[in-house]
Amino acid sequence: MRHMLAHAVQDPAEAEQVMWGEVTAENGFRVMAYDVPSSLPWNPGDNAHFVSVRGDDPEEITAYWEKLADGATVRQPLAPASWSTLYGMLQDRFGVIWVLDVASAPTDA
Repeated sequence: MRHMLAHAVQDPAEAEQVMWGEVTAENGFRVMAYDVPSSLPWNPGDNAHFVSVRGDDPEEITAYWEKLADGATVRQPLAPASWSTLYGMLQDRFGVIWVLDVASAPTDA
């Protein structure tokens, strides 16, 4: 497991707090979770929790996206981004924010 401290923060008292953690499987699949910064309001179901799912295979990420999108509110459709072959964000029916992306660089970058 990897984690990152929140050094680039608006409140200096938060500089040594853990910002996110990541678990990587042997096949390269990653799950990352990060907390909502104190500068944003926290309400259950609105910026409650962010979970990032990252993989190397666009088909795998698309399959996860399609399952998570059932009953969800799509905040950013799954599509190519300047830093990733695929990137998308949605809020599932339980209020969890999911960020999915492909770890590789886009082919047309």
